[in-house]
Amino acid sequence: TVTEPFAEKVRVKGIYVTGAMAGTSNMDNLIDLVDRTELNTMVIDVKNDEGRVVYDMDSAFVREIGAVKEYVSDMPGLIRKCKEHGIYLIARIVAFKDPFLAENRQDLALTDKNGNIFRDKSGLAWVNPYKREVWDYLLEIARQAASVGFDEIQFDYIRFSTDAGMSKVDFGEDALEQDKEDVITEFTIYAAQELHDMGVPLSADVYGVIIDSKLDASIVGQNYYEMAKHLDYISPMVYPSHYGPGNFGIENPDKQPYDTIRHALKDSIELLAESRQEHKKQAVVRPWLQDFTASYLKDYMNYGDQEVRQQIQAVYDSGYDEWILWDAGVSYHYGGLLT
Repeated sequence: TVTEPFAEKVRVKGIYVTGAMAGTSNMDNLIDLVDRTELNTMVIDVKNDEGRVVYDMDSAFVREIGAVKEYVSDMPGLIRKCKEHGIYLIARIVAFKDPFLAENRQDLALTDKNGNIFRDKSGLAWVNPYKREVWDYLLEIARQAASVGFDEIQFDYIRFSTDAGMSKVDFGEDALEQDKEDVITEFTIYAAQELHDMGVPLSADVYGVIIDSKLDASIVGQNYYEMAKHLDYISPMVYPSHYGPGNFGIENPDKQPYDTIRHALKDSIELLAESRQEHKKQAVVRPWLQDFTASYLKDYMNYGDQEVRQQIQAVYDSGYDEWILWDAGVSYHYGGLLT
């Protein structure tokens, strides 16, 4: 039996930090940013989008395939330093988008019936969520991250690719009995059990659009309602830029950050209210917010202090009190944060 796990719940107000950034002296500036603002949390890459583990992890499987790319030379030291500043640390582990594992263990990759590797539009291979060995690899990395001192594990890309070519993928025998949503939910249950046995909380990142689109949920394999029953935290990526023109009746969601977040979270509240009656335990909703300018859109707006603050306010006005800011470039608008 485990003592009451994670008794001291932190109301997370966080930022995302890449492994590459975590290993540089810039980390001191980010720690200073947390010290000077309402921030209290960092989500740090442990296994990144390339499938590389960012520090030398004491794991036979990780070493065997050579997954380590040592961005952070002293992870225990970095964790100690963050802890001295009272920072809550979340290990981000990119799950099924893992080009490194897929290329090095092609038996675990998504392939067609002829054994040709599926590649997404960026040319990257993914691993097969139906393979238990992939699950065990992910949990091995999660356990190692927890044992080195991370407070929480967060899986990202805990889903299937949505790119063209997925229709030709042969997922194997198990896919005949389980659809995509079933297998992602089952992985969530498996991961939660393993981590809860260690007294470590589990969170997962999901598309914001799955909250109110059954079609999108079935394509990516994320069932918000079911996943929320087993996770401790669920983080919908409700970036305004992710919603197309006309979503929520808003002409251009990217240009109305406050309204877009309010609408997305209202749908979250309504969907999970049904589940709360049926299930006592339910994930805390902790949305990802946009601290980047979506210049790839035809019609976009520059995001700065004001747009960040509007989104945070929308979270609070929705009755939620946790959030994390995303910027792949790790350059945050702290003028939008309270001191």
